[in-house]
Amino acid sequence: MHIRAYLFLMAAGILIPVIVFSGLALNMLQNAEKAAALRGLNETARSVALLVDRELYSAEAALKVLAASPALAQGDMAAFYRQAKTAGRGATGWTFLQDAEGDVLANTYLPFGSALPTRFHPAIVRGVMETRKTAVSGLLDGAASKRLIVSVNVPVPLDEGRRYVVSTAFSTDHFNQLIAEANAPPGWLVAIVDDKGRFIARNLNAAEKVGQQARPELVAAGRRVHSGQIRHDTLENVESFDVFTHSSLSGWMVAVAAPVELIERSARHAALIAALGLLAAVVCAGALAALFGRQHVRSIRRAVDAASALGDGVPPPPRQSRVVEVSELHAALHAAGRRLVHAQSYRKTAELERQALLEREQRARQLAEQQNSAKDQFLAMLGHELRNPLAPISTAAQLLKLPAVDERRVRYASDVIARQVDHMNRLLGDMLDVSRVTRGLVSLKLEQIDLNAVLERAVEQTRALVDSRQHQLSIRLADGPVLLQGDSTRLIQVFANLLGNAAKYTEPHGQILLAMQVRADDVEVTVRDSGEGIAPALLPHIFDLFSQGERAPDRSQGGLGLGLALVKSLVQLHGGQVEAISAGPGEGSCFCVTLPRIVAPAPTAPAAPADTAGDAPALRAPLRVMVVDDNVDGAISLSLFLQAAGGHHVSTYYDAAGALEWAAFERPDAFILDIGLPDMAGYELARRLRAMPGFEHTPLIALTGYGQPQDKENARAAGFDEHVAKPAEPAHLLTLLARIVDAKATSRCQV
Repeated sequence: MHIRAYLFLMAAGILIPVIVFSGLALNMLQNAEKAAALRGLNETARSVALLVDRELYSAEAALKVLAASPALAQGDMAAFYRQAKTAGRGATGWTFLQDAEGDVLANTYLPFGSALPTRFHPAIVRGVMETRKTAVSGLLDGAASKRLIVSVNVPVPLDEGRRYVVSTAFSTDHFNQLIAEANAPPGWLVAIVDDKGRFIARNLNAAEKVGQQARPELVAAGRRVHSGQIRHDTLENVESFDVFTHSSLSGWMVAVAAPVELIERSARHAALIAALGLLAAVVCAGALAALFGRQHVRSIRRAVDAASALGDGVPPPPRQSRVVEVSELHAALHAAGRRLVHAQSYRKTAELERQALLEREQRARQLAEQQNSAKDQFLAMLGHELRNPLAPISTAAQLLKLPAVDERRVRYASDVIARQVDHMNRLLGDMLDVSRVTRGLVSLKLEQIDLNAVLERAVEQTRALVDSRQHQLSIRLADGPVLLQGDSTRLIQVFANLLGNAAKYTEPHGQILLAMQVRADDVEVTVRDSGEGIAPALLPHIFDLFSQGERAPDRSQGGLGLGLALVKSLVQLHGGQVEAISAGPGEGSCFCVTLPRIVAPAPTAPAAPADTAGDAPALRAPLRVMVVDDNVDGAISLSLFLQAAGGHHVSTYYDAAGALEWAAFERPDAFILDIGLPDMAGYELARRLRAMPGFEHTPLIALTGYGQPQDKENARAAGFDEHVAKPAEPAHLLTLLARIVDAKATSRCQV
């Protein structure tokens, strides 16, 4: 037989078993695709259930805050109505208050003073008051809104036997919008069903089906098990796979259905593609057998021609074949030619490799020199920046040691120390921020924000610096809101950094322009100044770490060269870009920040109540406070401050053993503990204090130099209530202690 025949027989012997086993594999693939699609249904059902629980738990938390309202305790319904209105949840959610008989006392859906429904579902009110637990209703007819609603009901026990139920009502439109966030694929049905089998929300035909009964087989399956899957016809008479689970707070059933045809069509499509691939493999195998057979025949004929030429004394050219035996024949015929070609190729390859190694070595040396220079420059700048604040701190400390120092000089020295410590804290904060960004440890708190408000806050933060240098600051913002999806704190940091640089590197009485240009898909913010400008050689590296232009020996502007690197990283995390433009030294500079904007803003959730933790009430009674810190100066100075500024009774210890020995005797109202103690870690000390009788709920405050997120988690796990990083603002510690006094006063009032 010819060589082509042998190749065809070999291909057939290989392909027949492959085809048989591929058929089995195709069947397994089809089943796997179907299982994967059903897993997608299950994951969507769980995600929608989580969305429902998140919304209900959020409503419950808001209602518990309203339940603690002093206005409600005092019976001031007008004030309570205003508070409830402020905490409202938009057009699809409102708050109402019922007494023990089920009469509605206030309803934010109606204007205050309007006629209110009586006996609005008293059975729900009785159940909530008897169990004293939060209850989520099924589908109800809203007496005030004349719409189908569900309600979250929280008990409110007050003094003198008064009892209320404060509730949040959601229209079914609220949950229709909620399940739309699941972004289910086209053709999928997502529904929420109450405990009586009625639809609360539905992404298909919601206007017709909400309030109707779900299919009996689905309701029956949901009552048997918490989660499961059935195959049945939907109300639209479409045979579907239906996966269901339940909400943990309300007990509602969340069901996600996909047509059987859609699920199985996907599996068949995958199997068809695999079958076509197998057919293509068979065709390719036959074509390759014919191709390789023809090539081998040609190779053998060339070997015959080369042998004939060699016999005539003509060196044949070198040739290669895919068949080893034929290649060995060519090797025997052309040994001398191959050796010559090999030697020439070896020399050329060695030369190229040597040149490549030399270039890599030169680039590596240049990079090492640049990095070493940057390191030396950074260490020099760091030493200078740290010595600058240390010098006035040292001088102020010496001033305080002098005898008969008057009050004016004491206050001046204290102000100097506070300002310089704040400056050092900002330097360390910049270094930590850059470290977190470069290692990918920064997570943005994304929300819908107005860029106008961000820029106004940045201007507020830098206004003192701009005014101190007597600059003229021009601001051109957009007329209306410019909405972005971003972290407002980080964006304020970006623009405050750019405005601060413009103020620092511009001679007094200079010009600074902050302008905004809104475009179709993005917005550009420009910070332009009339300052010293940027040298052309520095401009390409202006956003690199530790990159700064030439400065006078006094380095009056200060800084470590970290700000612009941090600006670039934060802007890129927001999906934007930043560019620096300058005509050269003395020509001023311009920084352009481009950020993507939200073209069609979605309805935003109501603003959360302002955090008033910083506005702690004035102390009404001193506390017994125990400070444990092995830094003797730090412990004593903190104790003196708490005694002088807060009037607290403070005991000071420098190791964990002394604190444990005297804690039971002194019975402190609060502990301030260092983490790095010499004889025992602060975490272990906190655990032992928690285990002692009487200290199970005593406030523990960690005052430590360890300020990473993991350190805060470790402190929480050890039993600490608060985590404060050194250097701490003493006023912040007074605020924390004020909260403790407030909490004690509140607990006494409740008792």
